Amino acid sequence: MQANTVEQIAEVERTYEELQQQLRADAAARETVAAARKAEASKKYDEL
Repeated sequence: MQANTVEQIAEVERTYEELQQQLRADAAARETVAAARKAEASKKYDEL
């Protein structure tokens, strides 16, 4: 029974880490998009 519990905890920890990595990747992608939009807006402003 203890071994099963340890395996379940390990699986939850792996899932948690995978979700954390996905969140970090999503945040990085959003930051990239935001920076690109800001650069585009700045470029348009400079062209005025």
